[in-house]
Amino acid sequence: MSLPYLKSLKKPELAELADQTELPNYNDYNKNDLVVVLDRHLRENRSIFSGLKSLSEYYLRLASPPRRGGSPVKRESARTPARTPARRSTKKEVREEETDENNEDAEEPEPSPTVISPTPAVGRTSARQSARQTPQQTPRQPAVLSTVVDSEPSLPASPAAITEAIDAQTLKLRERIEDAWTASGLVERAHSLRATLSSGKAVEIIVLLLESGSLAKELIPIRFLTTTPVVQAVQIPAIRIRVPDLFVLLEGTFWGPFSLWFLTCLLLPLISAYFINLSWNASSSTRRTQSAPNLAQFDPLTFNIVKALLVHIVFGKGFNFFGFYSRYAIGKVIDSVPGGDLGILTGSAIGGVTALYEAILHRP
Repeated sequence: MSLPYLKSLKKPELAELADQTELPNYNDYNKNDLVVVLDRHLRENRSIFSGLKSLSEYYLRLASPPRRGGSPVKRESARTPARTPARRSTKKEVREEETDENNEDAEEPEPSPTVISPTPAVGRTSARQSARQTPQQTPRQPAVLSTVVDSEPSLPASPAAITEAIDAQTLKLRERIEDAWTASGLVERAHSLRATLSSGKAVEIIVLLLESGSLAKELIPIRFLTTTPVVQAVQIPAIRIRVPDLFVLLEGTFWGPFSLWFLTCLLLPLISAYFINLSWNASSSTRRTQSAPNLAQFDPLTFNIVKALLVHIVFGKGFNFFGFYSRYAIGKVIDSVPGGDLGILTGSAIGGVTALYEAILHRP
């Protein structure tokens, strides 16, 4: 009997058998439902899973015939009472018994065909009594027993089984999150961005973008363009639209301060860093010949030193390149860049320290 064998197992053992036999959605069943579904699954796929060692006991019990309590003939003979020895009866008793028999036959709606034997009345009476008692004694029904076994209340799961199920679900959830994070590609993009920003060139570009963006924000005004109409259907109010006034690019009020910053903070320092390249001079002639494209074309330390000197001379001392720039242009640059001339000097100091640190790291 395979079903009682499965009921004797615990829920984790049933779950292990279901996992080995690839039973779908076995975690959604309680123990009783899992026993029924697993028994049906194993019966239907007996040819596939009969070779598993863990299911040998199950299929051995499934192949064994059900136990029965003796043959029906013996049970029937045990229930039938023994006949008493017949005795001689008088004619009066025979007539009364025949009258009672006729009355009983008349009351029964469906009389059973019986053969009247010429035995004495006492024998017929005992035969009728045994016939009346026999239908009341019915044999035991195996189906009733199986129904009672199936209707047994399920026991609550143990704390160990609950903890094991929670750990399994937590592990699956963590694996799914890790797979989704890996598939998104954010890790590779973060590594690529870190590799790009981890250089002295990136630091210089960030400083220059901060200075030029602040200057452009002050030199290019934002003008009011129009107002969008109100949309009552979707409750959208009127929105004022403002755009940069690019017509200022045609005026000298923009190009004066911007060209002064470009000349002082970018162009002249780059020219000096190209011709005064200490890293290029320190490399051997063989290295310059073989890997010239890989060498730095501009010395970052020279760039930041020249930039700091020009900022101090132009914006600190008011040097206007021999009257080529007005005081308005110098003051506009100082007012636009965060921190003024001190902020530009701070950016130069950051670039110089970064260049020195990078040179120390790359030292052979």
